[in-house]
Amino acid sequence: MKRIILVGFMGCGKSTLGKKIAAQLNISFIDSDIEIQNHYNKSIGEIFAEQGESQFREIEREYIEALDLREDFILATGGGMPCFGNNMDLLNETGTTFYMERSAKELTHRLVHAKKQRPLIVGMTEEELLSFVEDRLILREEYYKKATVVLSRDEQNPDAIQNYLNHLLPDFYQKS
Repeated sequence: MKRIILVGFMGCGKSTLGKKIAAQLNISFIDSDIEIQNHYNKSIGEIFAEQGESQFREIEREYIEALDLREDFILATGGGMPCFGNNMDLLNETGTTFYMERSAKELTHRLVHAKKQRPLIVGMTEEELLSFVEDRLILREEYYKKATVVLSRDEQNPDAIQNYLNHLLPDFYQKS
């Protein structure tokens, strides 16, 4: 089975890269946040507001467990998904995981200019956002770095991922 899972901080580009890889490998792209929103018919912000972060993280864990029923896919996770309970271990058991490593400054720049609103950072100034990203990134990197592959900024492209997949699992990830 072809299961590629992209993890990393919010705004690092998981969805953008995931769609490109899915097109290159001709397999389905899924975004965990979008699927959870569709399932609950609510935005992530609404789920956070109504149920709290801990309940949302439980929803994410259940989502990961349900991935066992799916075959080939590229998954872009929510930024916090790998960082709670044993979620990163579950993701590693589910597929080949890639951590999209970015600096706090680059993430802050990307988030400030993002079109998509993020429930954890709504209303922050750029300075507050940088401090938030730096603090969260320190806590989250221990989880992210459990990924099968840590991608440097220069390796965050479909060809580099294809090369890793050909090396790690040559029988499963031959280019179509």
